[in-house]
Amino acid sequence: MQGINRSQHEHLKSLLIKLEENLRMEQTCPGDEDDLQLLAELEATGSKRLQLQALYIEYLKKLADIEMHIAHYKTIYNDVSINFVSSRIRKLNKIERFK
Repeated sequence: MQGINRSQHEHLKSLLIKLEENLRMEQTCPGDEDDLQLLAELEATGSKRLQLQALYIEYLKKLADIEMHIAHYKTIYNDVSINFVSSRIRKLNKIERFK
């Protein structure tokens, strides 16, 4: 599984914004009989852009949560490895040497 590519996301978002702008310009042209269809397409485009943006923001929040989780794990791992296990292994080695 790969992460979300930021540049691809930004590129698609930019394309959707341009599409929305073009649809708005088409909609404002007088005498256009397809105004309802253009409005529906404009709403769908905006909705898709907002949906992608919301998911991307949620993705970034989850990445931050995972980053904090990994940092906490590393802290505990180092504590257990260095302070807990090492001292007990040294004690076991001393005991083994005297047998």
